[in-house]
Amino acid sequence: MIPDIGIIKRNAGKINNMKNELEIELVKKYPKILKDYKGDPMQTCMSWGIEHDDGWFKLLDKCMEKLQYFCDLCFYRSGEEVQVVANQIKEKYGTLCFYTSVYGGDNTQHDIIDDIIDQAERRSAYTCEVTGEHGELCKKGGWYRTLCYEQARKDGYVACKESTEEYWKEKDVKGSSI
Repeated sequence: MIPDIGIIKRNAGKINNMKNELEIELVKKYPKILKDYKGDPMQTCMSWGIEHDDGWFKLLDKCMEKLQYFCDLCFYRSGEEVQVVANQIKEKYGTLCFYTSVYGGDNTQHDIIDDIIDQAERRSAYTCEVTGEHGELCKKGGWYRTLCYEQARKDGYVACKESTEEYWKEKDVKGSSI
């Protein structure tokens, strides 16, 4: 007899996933990039959805807007189709990770696509994953997230940068006397 080991559930145990309505908005705006959304988990990690919190929605929206614009521009200029398709979008070590496949195009076009994605990933390191406000890389045990002061304190995280944590501690003291 085979022991029952259960099944893997979407987002099992995770609390930092984008709200479904925001994911659907992105799927409607960028159907070519998110064509594998909710696809077969044996074929794509996009079956798990977008695996980061709502605060990076605008960042991701702007990134995909630029990506699709560039893909469309390449087609209109050369007649050759170039298309980015998301393989996985998630938070990893506190920042955005956007894994893609690119169909068509040359090395220069691929480099431009990589630059657009790199820009969004770098900006995520200074954008609170929860609120979208300015954030700092924070830790709690072995977990890392980019969070604003209020969210970090609410969730029990401390800033990784010592000078930021010292400043936040001063804010804690001043806030408690008000």
